Amino acid sequence: GLTGGIGSGKTAASDHLATHGIAVVDADVAARQVVAPGQPALARIAEMFGRQLLLADGSLDRRALREIVFGNPEQLRRLEAITHPAIEAELQRQLQAAASPYAVLVSPLLLETRQHRMAQRILLIDAPETLQLERASQRDNSSPTQIQAIIAQQMARAEKRKRAHDILLNDGSLA
Repeated sequence: GLTGGIGSGKTAASDHLATHGIAVVDADVAARQVVAPGQPALARIAEMFGRQLLLADGSLDRRALREIVFGNPEQLRRLEAITHPAIEAELQRQLQAAASPYAVLVSPLLLETRQHRMAQRILLIDAPETLQLERASQRDNSSPTQIQAIIAQQMARAEKRKRAHDILLNDGSLA
């Protein structure tokens, strides 16, 4: 399992592993797949939160859904009750289909969810919060306040460091 906070360098690390033929299963990609048009999770979300969350092409209006669940723990729990089992099933399917000697499960919430149980080892890509803010703000064109809110929702960096088997401090250049 490969994890780290926003802007820590998870994607750079997993992209590097992929160049060496290692299967990479990305929880963020799986999360988008399970709410794609025609998927049961999307239908359940529309049922529970309203059909106004469906765009004209049948896809999920992620921004509108974020507005409903952000800062509302009860609504977030309702959403996660739909999405987390679907994501876990998709991750299991992709991991079992991996053809490389081992697979890497990349997830920003690996330790916050049950996903860590799918991994034999946990690699934390770690970076100081100031660097996370800088990288994520540049990459996502988001304000530092928005990035700070995301960091605040994730497990504390010190706790991730305690739970990881291996830690890669990513506070320098990509090389």
